[in-house]
Amino acid sequence: MGFGILNVWIHDQYSPCKVSDEFWYVNVSYCSGEFLEYCGKTYRGLDAKCGHAEFELPPGCYVVQGFQLHLIPVPGSNILKPILTYSNSAVVMVECDAKACVHVYNHSFWWWIFLSRELGRLLTEEKGPTGEKARQFADAADALLAQLPKNSHDEALERAAQEAAAKAKHKGK
Repeated sequence: MGFGILNVWIHDQYSPCKVSDEFWYVNVSYCSGEFLEYCGKTYRGLDAKCGHAEFELPPGCYVVQGFQLHLIPVPGSNILKPILTYSNSAVVMVECDAKACVHVYNHSFWWWIFLSRELGRLLTEEKGPTGEKARQFADAADALLAQLPKNSHDEALERAAQEAAAKAKHKGK
């Protein structure tokens, strides 16, 4: 019995059924969040050219996540500020002497802002400065959402969220 081969495919945020053709990094961790370390190798920040990585690792259950590094110019200077963006996570079982394949979904920026806005709205119920800051955040997120592109999957998820909220409201009556 031996190592397994893990293939990681990271999907495009604007065309979710298509594999990204961008450069990514991949982290492999245990469910605890601790990065996989084996025989002197840490499975963190592994290269994933064109949204794909393949590597050998010991059998086990792992959480896989992709991330990208963006260098954003700081206004009025020659400094580039590093910003990380993350994909969703996926759980994968890697067996001895077998190949495993995991597809990592990558929500659009629109969806992440949408979810953040909803959390901001939830926090508006807090008393004092937290509630006020949450209201300001939710309002800013609304303005940003109006400017960001939405893909068909975002639209479907938004409809599902609205339907779930309507059902919950109806049950509460």
